[in-house]
Amino acid sequence: MKKIISTLLLSSCLITSYAQNKFIFTDKNVLECPNVQDQGYSGTCWCFSSMSFIESEMMKNGVKNPPNLSEMFVVRYNYLDRAKKYVMLHGNMTFSEGSYFLDNLAIMKNYGLMPEENYPNTKSGTSNINHSDLEKKLKNYIDSIASPDREFVSQNWINEYNSFLDDFFDTIPQTFEYQGKTYTPKSFAEDYCQLKYDDYIQVTSFSHHDFYKYIALELPDNWRWSLFLNVKVDDLITIIDNSLELGHTVLWASDISENGFDYRRGYALLPGIETDKMTKKQIEDFQALPVEKQAEKAKRLTKPGLEIGVTQQSRQIDFENRNTTDDHGMQIIGTATDQNGNKYYKVKNSWGKTNNFDGFFYVSVNFVKAKTTGLMVHKDSCRDFLKKAETEF
Repeated sequence: MKKIISTLLLSSCLITSYAQNKFIFTDKNVLECPNVQDQGYSGTCWCFSSMSFIESEMMKNGVKNPPNLSEMFVVRYNYLDRAKKYVMLHGNMTFSEGSYFLDNLAIMKNYGLMPEENYPNTKSGTSNINHSDLEKKLKNYIDSIASPDREFVSQNWINEYNSFLDDFFDTIPQTFEYQGKTYTPKSFAEDYCQLKYDDYIQVTSFSHHDFYKYIALELPDNWRWSLFLNVKVDDLITIIDNSLELGHTVLWASDISENGFDYRRGYALLPGIETDKMTKKQIEDFQALPVEKQAEKAKRLTKPGLEIGVTQQSRQIDFENRNTTDDHGMQIIGTATDQNGNKYYKVKNSWGKTNNFDGFFYVSVNFVKAKTTGLMVHKDSCRDFLKKAETEF
């Protein structure tokens, strides 16, 4: 997941009334979360969404005002871990900005966390995150080390690579002061944040793997080969709803290149048909069509209507033919309804307050079912599904 959006392009969007969109959303169960952040010119949505998730978990655990945690602390260490694996595999894996949710928790577990005030997301003198050249420069260097034609690899490359990271992000301090106490990054994560890596699980739904087993999903950005619990598509919705009811937000990875994804206006739904001029029989006839035939008749919805259906098969086909790709990581924080009573999820994004809902938007249940590549949730949200899995987790 490495969606890069320029807030300079989005900031010109006019804020209009909800009714002007012809969609009126009413929030239902919405959980507490930190303020909307801006990933700027960087493909670090996975980290911004995961860090917001961690801060939300801290709030649920009783931390009233958790610090704004440093995304770039995590990104810097993630680049280091990825480079080490890239060299080990002689360059036979992807090397990019994109990553996955559990990578953030892996950094928390292995290296710790820091408040942004102690390790800023931008170096002194810069106000906006801009990684436009970073990935290319790091990959050019690491390709020279990982090349299979190289007969000998001295471990000195790690020191030089670290110096590149220090120059760009800044050196990570061994200790720092926060609220009158001295911490290391590890002790801050363990003693202050107090979240456990093993309390969280990634979930997906694809039929080319057995259901209710743990799989290493074939996503380029799943470079750690972390595991996902593979469930059926309707189970994704059950797990999200369980999580929100228990007070846990949800990390959501999705394709956002669809015609129905309209971030500026603040909603995402599958193309379908508008039903206000249709008879009950016409609606029933449309719903009775196979999903692919519904899609042929569908148009971009500009007001509440009937979305095309989603099946396990249609979702699988879209994944295999790359109509569903792993574009972007976001945080689901609650539920809502439109004026017709249709259910949506309220989603927090990381492109700044640049749309009609100040950086939040609403996504339909069908869109989630069709376009989700993965979730990360607290394990309490899917205990029943964990019991079905053959492997102990």
